Formats: sequence, structure tokens, C-alpha cells
Amino acid sequence: MTTSKAEAEIEWIRSFLFAEIVKNQHFREDLAIESDKNENVKLLDVQVKFIGAEEAFMLTVCYRAIITLAQGDSGPKTTTIIVKKTPNLPQETFDSIQFGALFGNEIFTYNEIIPSIEAFAQQTFNIPRFYYGDLKKNSAIVVLQDFGEKNWRVAKQKVNLSLAHALVAMKELGTFHGIGFALKHKEPAEFARLTKHLKEPRYDVVEMHPEWRLITEFSADRIELATQKYQPAVDKEFLSKFQKMIRNYIEFGKRMVAPVEPLSTLCHGDYLRNNIAFKYAKVNGSEEPIEALMFDLQTMRVSSPMIDFTTYLSLSAYTEVRHKHFDEIFEQYYNQLVGSFKRIAQETEIPDYLSRDSLLREYGRVMPLGVSIASHFLMQLVEPNTEAMGDMLIRQFTPEEVRDDTFKRGGEELDRETSHQVKELYDRVKKDNIDIFKGFDYI
Repeated sequence: MTTSKAEAEIEWIRSFLFAEIVKNQHFREDLAIESDKNENVKLLDVQVKFIGAEEAFMLTVCYRAIITLAQGDSGPKTTTIIVKKTPNLPQETFDSIQFGALFGNEIFTYNEIIPSIEAFAQQTFNIPRFYYGDLKKNSAIVVLQDFGEKNWRVAKQKVNLSLAHALVAMKELGTFHGIGFALKHKEPAEFARLTKHLKEPRYDVVEMHPEWRLITEFSADRIELATQKYQPAVDKEFLSKFQKMIRNYIEFGKRMVAPVEPLSTLCHGDYLRNNIAFKYAKVNGSEEPIEALMFDLQTMRVSSPMIDFTTYLSLSAYTEVRHKHFDEIFEQYYNQLVGSFKRIAQETEIPDYLSRDSLLREYGRVMPLGVSIASHFLMQLVEPNTEAMGDMLIRQFTPEEVRDDTFKRGGEELDRETSHQVKELYDRVKKDNIDIFKGFDYI
């Protein structure tokens, strides 16, 4: 008899994972398990519910495991954990996606970086509890608390989040960046120690996954054509150079995320709706976000804080929020960053590099990365692919199939949105006289 995927995972949890997570201090605390009686903890029941594309875009196999346990004579206790695994892939594919760096970063961040920064700042961040992590040559696992049990949830919309969502997300982001800058300012050796083991999770490859390379190239072609159609005021030479710049995904991305001192700090690296949860409350009769929580810490890196800022705006906020309310969103972020820096670093003034003008110019410099990511990834949020990611990564598509999908996915909604982002970029770099093409010799 064939064993189903869910049955196989349940057996793995029973035979291996449960004993491992019971050893974790956070898991014991959350379930009120007496640590000196771990051997008396019994697993009563396990149920598995896979998380699919309807909830978020993922390259991993991800599911909720509902666990019921008992210790000694106490009654049953039920909790939910999130299990994230790499799919069963050939080594070449595993390496081309950089799963080793992604999971290595996340495990190290939960185990080392976050506890150290929280101790330095004497405050806790809104992040899930970490229960277990394992990284092998061609497989990786991370197990976390299900933040849904604490009334956090991802936004119902995958794109076009409200201004209220943006303001709450920027409050959390500004706090995180401000504390990172404070640590770097006050204890540079400790900052260096904590971050030196992070590996570049996106661009440190020689050969990309062939299908992903085609998607990034075709999406660069598509955004050029969409901008010509919907934003004809953008200078054609500028647009052509921009298309050539982002078409070289690896070289472009590697240059954009490289830290440029002194304006670099610890960054989430992929700060968008898929990796942010919100807590909601009734405000004037309607449900509004009041707090944000960041998760999926695989892309942690030392880089420009504006990388996180532009990623959120390009992928989670549409024109009517991002463009119309930019000043309000930036002020929320900036005031939180400066306030956190001053409070934690115990400084009354900020360094010149953290001035408002400095960060706004930096936003213009790295904004091309946000637009580039939107060109090839926003389509997956506007019109998600329902096929299992493991199957997609193994199944081979012809270049014609990839091109057809890349040019159609997301339709006119995507074209109008991404072309407006190009127009915003064009206007900003003209206004601030920023040469975004400097150093890109292949253009």
C-alpha cells in the first residue's frame, strides 16, 4: 500500500522530530513541560495540513503539524508547529537554488543573531519561536511555532496591501534596522562577529537554475515593453539601459546588495507580505492591522536598509498606496529607525549617514533592485501558480513555455503596476541626480 505524503510526515514526526523539539527550551516553555521530566512526555496524536500556493509562494515543502501530547498525569496539551523542508531534489538543483545558504542563514539567525540582538537592546522582536533546525548536504529543515496560535496572520491579500499595513510593517522594520545600526555603532566587533557567518542567499552562484534565468531575462523584456506602452514619458535610452542592467540577474543583484559603508546594517532581505504577519483589532468598526511580525529569516544579510524598504514597497504596495502616500510611509519608517537608534545607542544625535536626505538618496540608489524583483516575482503574487513547487523544480519547461508564461502571468494588472514603478524610479533619479547605471560596465 502506498504511503501518502501526510502519512509519511506524521511517521517522521513520531519517530524522530518530536523527541528533538521536546529538547528545545522554547518548546518546553510554550507547552509548560517540566524539563527534568522530558522522558515522560508522550505524543498522543499528530495531524498534518500542507500549506499551498493559496497562502504563500514557497520553494519549500511547508505544513502545519497539530500535535497533542501529555506529560505524566497531566491532561493532553495541543499545539501547532510549522515544518519547512526542502523538497527532494537533485544536488545540482539544490545548490542552484542556494538552499544551503538560505537554511544555514535562518538557523544561525534564530540560534545566534536574534538572541544576541535582543539581549543588547533589552527587548524582544516580533518573530516566531524557533524549535529545531538541521542542514545537510542536500536537505534542510526548520521547525517553528505557528504564530497563528498567538493571533498573528498574513494579510488576506497577496498584493496591494493597505496604507495601514504599510505603516505597521514600516514601524517594525524601522525598529529592527535602528537596533542593528545601534549595535554596529556601539559594539562594532560584536556586530561583525554576529554577521560574519551569514552567506549571500540569492546571488552567490555561477550558474542559475536554467528556468529561473529565463524568467528573469524574459521579465526584463516584458517590463520594458509595458513601460513603453503605459508610461511613454520615460526616456527610451534610460529604459533600454535599465532593461539591460536587470537582465543580468546575478551581476546586477550582487552589486545592489553588496554593503556600502557606513550605510549598511542587518537586513531581513525579503521583506514583503509573504514574510510578514499582522495582528488585527477593530478600529472604528473595521478590522485594521496594529502590529507586524517578521518571519522566514533565510535571506538575512548585511546590506543597505533601503533594500528592505524598497522590497516591501515594490511587492506589497500598489501605486495608490506606495506612490500617493510615500512621504507618510517613509516618515513612519524613518522616525522609528532614528528613535530606536537613539534609545538603544544612548545618543542624542544621529550620524550624518542616517540623516533623512542620506536615506532618501540611498533609496533612489537601490530602488532599481525593488523594481527588478517586482518584474519577475510580482506576477507570482498577482496570479499564483498552483503546481507544487517540488514538481515545478524537477519538471523541465521549454524556453517557449517559460517565455509564454512570463509574458502572460498577471496580465494587464501586472504591466500597469510594474511600469508605474519604472516611472517612479525614473522621476526620482532625475530629481536627485542619481546615476543608477554607474559601475555596470556590461550595459
